[in-house]
Amino acid sequence: MRISTGIALGSTMIKPLAGRHLNEDRSAGCAWGMVSMATPNEADRLINEGMDIKIMLPCGCKGNIIGSGLCLVNRPDGTDTLTMGIVHLFNDHVMTKKDWTMERLIDWVRTVEPADPEEDAHAANPQTVPRRDEVLSLR
Repeated sequence: MRISTGIALGSTMIKPLAGRHLNEDRSAGCAWGMVSMATPNEADRLINEGMDIKIMLPCGCKGNIIGSGLCLVNRPDGTDTLTMGIVHLFNDHVMTKKDWTMERLIDWVRTVEPADPEEDAHAANPQTVPRRDEVLSLR
């Protein structure tokens, strides 16, 4: 599964909450908490995969920026890992400044994350569902 797909699916399962991976009852969390809820068996792999991908923050933020736990981190040239870029964009831009939406975050992640051949193959060959009139005609 792609990171962006995990965020999208997880965003339908929990409420967004800045600065926390997941709250106590797992009903709210950050973008990575959403990934954890959607893909509990793959979340650690996806987080680690994102740590290996270097990105330029698309928001243009440099210097002291909001990072994990809403703490300031120094990124003098605006570069970071994908994992921490997602943290920054979610905490600072989606939740605090509100100049990004979840959809924009998901769309951006999709442009920089690795492809998932299994997910891409499924998208290219979706399962067909019979139309209602086809199902009724079987009776």
